Amino acid sequence: MNYSKQRAISEKIVSSKEGTSDVIKLIKDSKILDISARVNLSHASSENLTMKLVGPNGKSVVLHKKEKVKGKFLVKSYGAKELKKFVGLKSKGNWTINVSDTGKGKTGYLNSWTLNMKFADSPKSETFIPDKAAKSLISKHHCHEAGKIKSMKCNVNIAHDFVGDLTLSLVSPSGTEQVLQKRIGAGKKNLKKTFTKKDLEKFNGESAKGAWSIKVNDSLPKDTGRLINWGLDIVLM
Repeated sequence: MNYSKQRAISEKIVSSKEGTSDVIKLIKDSKILDISARVNLSHASSENLTMKLVGPNGKSVVLHKKEKVKGKFLVKSYGAKELKKFVGLKSKGNWTINVSDTGKGKTGYLNSWTLNMKFADSPKSETFIPDKAAKSLISKHHCHEAGKIKSMKCNVNIAHDFVGDLTLSLVSPSGTEQVLQKRIGAGKKNLKKTFTKKDLEKFNGESAKGAWSIKVNDSLPKDTGRLINWGLDIVLM
């Protein structure tokens, strides 16, 4: 499962050792397989700045330390190489970015920052309802992060002997429903697919927080299968 959370804050960077901090709170308690962060700040004297990311367990990584950057904007991504200290840890808790400014006379802003994570897939699987059934299998995921959706993806992993029997839909917390796939794939076995932001643009602008549901209907007899796992990758405005 992939997770992405962005904070657009335009927070003034305080000229002190304590500096300015902002928090992304994660409710999901999963093992981190991969992690990256992207930071956008503006300041005329980047050589006066120190920036670090602090995890829920108190471990921290220095992202920037009094290094001169050309221009007044520092827009940079940090991958698993820089953030390897967090790989393998649990995600739940407060993730804090801190920017301190030891200079005087210059004003800067932490404009936005983004945290991206890849979690271990859940081993849990769900059995399909019987063939040719009137009702669909419904599985729910809860998003605890408030904010409007900028874009999103949906990852689905289904084991089935005849994918062409299946109809899949995604339903948002507000009740908006998008058909992801309807009886295509014919006799193909298994479905492991990522539905892209283009497939899910109907949800753009809606609130992300709440219960998201995926519906799987097997309308024809003989072949059965399992919903192994599924997940959402939501980018907020």
